[in-house]
Amino acid sequence: MEIVFKNVSYIINESTSLEKTVLNDVSFNIKDSGIYSFIGASNAGKSALGRLVTTLAIPTKGEVKLGSYISDGRVKGLRKVRSQLGYVYQNPYEMFFNKTVFDELSFGMKEFKYKTDKLKSRVSDALKLVGLNDDYLDKNPLNLSLIDARRLSLACTLIYNPKIIVLDEITNGLSNPEKKDLVRLLKTLKNKYKKTIIILSKDTAFCYEVTDYVYLMYLTKIVKEGNRELLETYDLESINLNTPPIISFVKECRKKGHEIKFYTNILDLIKGVYRDVF
Repeated sequence: MEIVFKNVSYIINESTSLEKTVLNDVSFNIKDSGIYSFIGASNAGKSALGRLVTTLAIPTKGEVKLGSYISDGRVKGLRKVRSQLGYVYQNPYEMFFNKTVFDELSFGMKEFKYKTDKLKSRVSDALKLVGLNDDYLDKNPLNLSLIDARRLSLACTLIYNPKIIVLDEITNGLSNPEKKDLVRLLKTLKNKYKKTIIILSKDTAFCYEVTDYVYLMYLTKIVKEGNRELLETYDLESINLNTPPIISFVKECRKKGHEIKFYTNILDLIKGVYRDVF
């Protein structure tokens, strides 16, 4: 499903003393499946962009097009397009309103009128995909740890098999091993299931490892876009972002005369250093 933003602005509390522009004249076009990262510090406009992509908000100005659907406030065709969209909130607990994990996972299937004759197996498969198991089925989602709540929120999205998945600050609270697991899962969703995955994040190191294409955001606008290599050359500190440590390391080595290539993960970097330096 193609995603097109054409000169999109989004204003909250319009015509009041609290009016604020949270997205300003944003344009981009995503045609193919893959992993796309919108990277920015706080107040860059990432969450607003995610809400517009998933039709949870409509643009104040400009046009958002999702396939043949245009997000302009019309209800016609909304349910159909929403069945192809998944949004994992920055705060996973905001997604939950059922009393058990099973009911939470079942909701999306029933809401979009999927066949439910194999509901139990679909629930189990969704849990397994994110590293959980059937022991969680009777638990209250609001009582889960932050890590497990993030996993459940992702499972709730995956279970109804949307074409587009939006992940808002998905790495918050995750350990490095858990981030590695997430990298593997996202690459599987892209390569095997041909999903379009949109990551909204300030975690430049994670995005550098997993993404195909980058949009850099600053103060409600997209300031630069390009392939993952953009993170190797752009002055990220100028837009209040951290340079991924693995990029900083390679740059320091090059300053000392070692011609080391850029690598996206530590294991490949170690192999490269051993091969290129020793």
